Amino acid sequence: MAAAYIETPDNWLEIEAHVCTEIDDIKRVFYQADKVFFYDACSFQRHSNLKDVERDILIRYFDRQGITIFLTRCILMELSGDQHSLERRFIDYIKSLDDAGIKVVLFNEEYAYSILSDCFSSIERINEYLMWAVRMVYSPVSTIAETLEADRKLNSEVREGKNLKASDLYQRFFSAVRGNKDHEDNLGEELIAICVHILSNLPGVADGKLCVLTDDKGAAGKIDSVMRKTSPGNRGSKIVLFSTPKLVQHMFQEQIPLSEDEMVNILSQGISANILIMGITDYDLEVDAKISLSCRDLAREIMKSNGIKIVF
Repeated sequence: MAAAYIETPDNWLEIEAHVCTEIDDIKRVFYQADKVFFYDACSFQRHSNLKDVERDILIRYFDRQGITIFLTRCILMELSGDQHSLERRFIDYIKSLDDAGIKVVLFNEEYAYSILSDCFSSIERINEYLMWAVRMVYSPVSTIAETLEADRKLNSEVREGKNLKASDLYQRFFSAVRGNKDHEDNLGEELIAICVHILSNLPGVADGKLCVLTDDKGAAGKIDSVMRKTSPGNRGSKIVLFSTPKLVQHMFQEQIPLSEDEMVNILSQGISANILIMGITDYDLEVDAKISLSCRDLAREIMKSNGIKIVF
């Protein structure tokens, strides 16, 4: 594969002071946060385009909900892209979050090992969580599959569960797959799925603490599938999936001051025509996966007392 991505953007120094990178600090803010939002690249890109008024509304919601933002290393790579540099709007959004007191964490996926090691003394048990998560996420056509097919030893450890005593398994696995990241793959959301699957097994992590914010229906389906495929006896806490429309509806329900025009401005970022959602009304018996509305009409539905309930 061509090395199209790098792990650290060339203009890293512009955001270094505004993100949390030390593992001890990350563990502290993880446990203290009411909610942890893992941002997918597509949603981060959309929200970084918001004007000051709408951006402030979103940040106010994050603050009120006690949200900490997690950007995984792979998502940072995607945001840096071929240019190996973060766009100015991304930098400004991160700075705006930090200035408002919203913690932004750069989360190397292998840090999940360190967090679990505070709760589980057995390396084998910690590695088993990685093994099961990779098995649930694994797709025959993926960067993860290509990486493991090329490294038989790593495959035997991660997927087959051999040598689960290796304390560096998380680091070797995540470094290897990030090093093989390619255009148009789904690695960012797949690694988010693995991380939330692992972290959901921590004792004391309440249902809904771990959230994923994505506007990619394929990514949402992947993450949802991972959690549903896991046997009931091995499931951790429940994960919340947010799309931007679902987030806007939750903001409105939580009584964040939000006008119809402001709602439309948030919903319309990255949308050139109608917006497609999954939802249900009081009169439906099942979720409709193909509801197409203009952003204005969707905003009005959100504001109705008996309007549509957005699933995604």
